[in-house]
Amino acid sequence: MSRLRRNPALVGLLGLLVLLAAGVAAVLWYVGLEQQRDLRDWQIRLGLIADTRTDAVERWVSGQFEPLQELANNASLQLYLTQLVVQPPAQRKNVEPAQRSYLRNLIIASAERHGYAEGTKPSAAVGANVAMRDDAGLALLNAQGRIVVATPGMPTVDAGYRKALGEVVRTRSRHIRDIHLNAAGHPVMGFMVPVYAVQGAKSDSRPRVIGVLLGIKNVRHSGLFRLLARQGLLSDQDQTFLVRRADDSVVYLSPLADGTQPTRRRLPLDTTDLAGAFALRHPGAFGQRTNYQGTRVLVTSRAVQGTSWVLVQEAGAAQALKEARTHRRFLLTALLLALFLVAATLVAAWRHGTSVRAMELADALGAKTRALENQGRLLHAVTDNIEDFIFITDPAQRFILANESLAAAAGLSVDDFAGKTMASVLGPAAAERLGEFMNQALSDGHPAMVTRTLDIGTQSGVYHCAFLPLVDVGDAGRGVLCVLHDITTIQRAQRKHADLLRQLVGVLMRVVDMHDPYSANHSSHTAEVALAIGRTMALGHGELETLDLAANLANLGKIFVPRAVLTKTEALTDEEQALLRCHVSRSLDILSDLEFDGPVLETIAQMQEHCDGSGHPRGLKGEEILLTARILAVANAFVALVSPRAYRDAVSIERALDQLLAESHDHYDRRVVAALFHVAENRADWSQWHSSATDASGE
Repeated sequence: MSRLRRNPALVGLLGLLVLLAAGVAAVLWYVGLEQQRDLRDWQIRLGLIADTRTDAVERWVSGQFEPLQELANNASLQLYLTQLVVQPPAQRKNVEPAQRSYLRNLIIASAERHGYAEGTKPSAAVGANVAMRDDAGLALLNAQGRIVVATPGMPTVDAGYRKALGEVVRTRSRHIRDIHLNAAGHPVMGFMVPVYAVQGAKSDSRPRVIGVLLGIKNVRHSGLFRLLARQGLLSDQDQTFLVRRADDSVVYLSPLADGTQPTRRRLPLDTTDLAGAFALRHPGAFGQRTNYQGTRVLVTSRAVQGTSWVLVQEAGAAQALKEARTHRRFLLTALLLALFLVAATLVAAWRHGTSVRAMELADALGAKTRALENQGRLLHAVTDNIEDFIFITDPAQRFILANESLAAAAGLSVDDFAGKTMASVLGPAAAERLGEFMNQALSDGHPAMVTRTLDIGTQSGVYHCAFLPLVDVGDAGRGVLCVLHDITTIQRAQRKHADLLRQLVGVLMRVVDMHDPYSANHSSHTAEVALAIGRTMALGHGELETLDLAANLANLGKIFVPRAVLTKTEALTDEEQALLRCHVSRSLDILSDLEFDGPVLETIAQMQEHCDGSGHPRGLKGEEILLTARILAVANAFVALVSPRAYRDAVSIERALDQLLAESHDHYDRRVVAALFHVAENRADWSQWHSSATDASGE
């Protein structure tokens, strides 16, 4: 680091290298963005073609079912099939039932009209008495898979078709026998639609499947593969084909560009980077993969609804991205040349500016020296006119700077402070009290604040002390800025305010005691119990202060309750009880204009809330009630129970605790009651409140 500071040329060279590295990284990043943009463009292009062709294939599949579904819904077909299957007619020998004849004619006519009679015949007749099978046909089968009627030359209904027919009957929905090779090696498909019995032929309200219409077509002649033919080429290597998954293999269902016939090519599904496997695992995704020929391609795919097929759309990656690669190479070359040209310009400018900078640095150094001198004078002008004691020390607690106020208090001049220890100027006691926090600020690196009573020179007072760690100051390189603000007058005013408040509370308590002789000392006893509970529950000083004030002031509102009600020995009426319950709100009205340090008014306002939400005035429950209010509620209830009233005798401490415990599941906080149990075991003097309350009432 020191070598770099002594050699600016080396610093400049390093900066230039960093700039070049950052520039090259930025160029590569931009070129990468261009590549991603090109790939997104191709993703959109391939996606549009894939969407269009997928829609065409889905419409083709749906179109194969439409004539079958129309035929299955034919009322005559359903009626005659029901009669043949459910209620077979009496049949004369060698005479075909009229229903079967009608159905055969209907099936043959429909097959010719919808392309299920266009088979592929062998090129030469076979010299044997063997029935020849077409590649296409239409048949009506019963629910057990036996043919009722079929077109002449109907392909064989093998085990695969019978399994599919069973699914149609079981699921009551149409089904596809996927593309497969028949005995002649031709790609064919089967389309199956359920036929329902005529309503009323069976008592069941839901019609049952009594037959299946099966249509078989040669896929090559059906027009499906023409939908996948290349139209509007994106590249010489683009192609569209269908695949499906069979166990752990990718089966290519349509003709491929290399001449492979439908279903003839199968590749393992786990083949590394195979485009067909990628399409099956992630329909709709886009990426660069290797196709079945080992060529790198851009590929996207779409699942064909209603089938197990996935349509794959490919384009040769080399040809598709050729123009983009040329553009990126040009862009990379141009940007790198521009970057190095900028670097060369910077080097030339730096060499020219070095000589000029030397003279400027000399002038700037002189100007900064003068500015520092002016800042020093300004600093002393500010600090010397502030009554606070301001000084800076090094880690050894030796003075670096002190203001005029501290110098006057210590009986020294400002210049005399330099190099002196804090103990020698402020005294060992003050140095020890301040040194602890100065060291803390230096070690933590964070400001520290504390209030301490100090003797500085002839002045003794309470000071708010702030310690701010500094760097690059003095010979040690570190220091602490200390500001001592005299708050003696403020603290005296605070104590005076607190004493006045305490006196006011005492006066108000005596007023309540004079108004309700049976509640004499109730407030002080409540405060005593509440504070004992609060200490047991480890409340802080501020919360204990809040409890003390709230307990003493909570019953202030009783002065608005007629004395006759407070001293009445008979049971109180509903109106009198309501008047008595309002004393807390009256207390809040009286105290609302006073300012307290803690939540005194909130504690009083919530003392009549219950933990189950049945209290008042707001129906708070559980932790919604302040802990100080929960403690005050228990203390107030306990003192009320163990103290006599005009209408009843005092309750023993044991009975009072049992009653509070019984009500702790709904009214009172169980933890507070438990703390009261713990305190009451050691306070035998509380049992004397009965006699003191009786004496106060004049009995």
